[in-house]
Amino acid sequence: MTDVDKEMLLYGCELAELDELIKDSQKPYMGGLHMLAMSILSDAQEVLTFGMFDRNRRYINRAKYVIRQMETNDDK
Repeated sequence: MTDVDKEMLLYGCELAELDELIKDSQKPYMGGLHMLAMSILSDAQEVLTFGMFDRNRRYINRAKYVIRQMETNDDK
């Protein structure tokens, strides 16, 4: 299993895509990493209402990845 395969299983996308979202979240008026994590968690809530449990899990993993980046980026 390749790294990309693992990323798709964990996050539903490649980490490069998440890193791009993280980079974009730093632009003025985008809200930073906190807002990005909350947005992803809102997506997780939405798919949960439709019983999409695996997609929900991937969204939560994405949010955790973003939160982990807060420690390294000192986003406040």
